[in-house]
Amino acid sequence: MSPQYEDIINHISQYVFLSDQEKELFCSALVYRKFRKKQYLLQENTICTYDSFVIKGCLRQYEVSENGRENTVQFAFENWWISDWYSMMHAQPSVYNIEAIENTEVLMIEKNRLEQLFIEIPALESYFRQIFLKAFVSLQKRILFQQKPAEERYQEFAKSYGWFEQRLSQQHIASFLGITRETLSRLKGQQYRDEPLNL
Repeated sequence: MSPQYEDIINHISQYVFLSDQEKELFCSALVYRKFRKKQYLLQENTICTYDSFVIKGCLRQYEVSENGRENTVQFAFENWWISDWYSMMHAQPSVYNIEAIENTEVLMIEKNRLEQLFIEIPALESYFRQIFLKAFVSLQKRILFQQKPAEERYQEFAKSYGWFEQRLSQQHIASFLGITRETLSRLKGQQYRDEPLNL
């Protein structure tokens, strides 16, 4: 098995067991792609047909409002899946853009092939069901997250996702939090002033 498949197989193995034959069958359905920074994996008004697993780099999923404001709904780092499942399921043009914010490598699987594999490899359907449930829980949490005051949103973001904050621009973080860059700078400065000194 090619080394580029190791991460996705290890990830699946955390949830379900696949035989060597099933691993080979699954990997044969994957398409390896590289995206340069600022290159699009998906653009709005096109139909999403692939689910993508990040093996290196970072992607950002966002929509652009009528007033031109970008609203980031998701980041995807290593070992994360990303796509627009509404667009895939209904064959409707996507409202989202998925953009590489670092040089990124992904493994992509086409929707119809994946559904066929669910029949051929029942454990794979179990894996994706668990992934979808986790994504649904995250979405529920994000709805509550967006209703909190800006200060609480930033504090929660820093606590939960501070490990990837250094890989994101201030503009992208502000877009994810639903605030301006100026507000983000103020909140970061306030947090810095509130931190105790380690003497």
